[in-house]
Amino acid sequence: MSYQYKNLPHPADIRLEVTASCKEDIFRGALEGMAHIIQPDISKRKSQKKEQIKIHSLDLNTLLVDFLNEILAKSDIYNCVFDKIKIKELTDNYFEPPFGGEKQGSPERREGGSYIEGTVEGGKVEKFSQEIKAATYHGLEIKENKRGEYEVTVLFDI
Repeated sequence: MSYQYKNLPHPADIRLEVTASCKEDIFRGALEGMAHIIQPDISKRKSQKKEQIKIHSLDLNTLLVDFLNEILAKSDIYNCVFDKIKIKELTDNYFEPPFGGEKQGSPERREGGSYIEGTVEGGKVEKFSQEIKAATYHGLEIKENKRGEYEVTVLFDI
């Protein structure tokens, strides 16, 4: 298993549950699940579009929400449904040089949260089947279950 996702009932919004074998696949599954909500019919997607992403956040949970919201913004800007990502780097212990760059011969680096870098891919559409305003932090926590799989439930504001 790489990942699987399913929509869960919610009275006002949309909940997406993702189960994955690794943290990278949590991001892949959440992206594909969100794309399926926005435009479930893949045949309605036209020309391909690729976009680079680099996102730095406080922690892995915040990074997932920031990542999904960045993709939602790009979807609106380009009228695209992005459903695939090639992850170049994903870390939940990101290091960054201090302000002004790294000093010569100094190993000093600042620790600062989580980071994802990669390329998202998708297709242009004429309209979205379902508008999503935002991914939210409500109840979001990436957890490892007893089988060693990662699980998360994302609440989307519609």
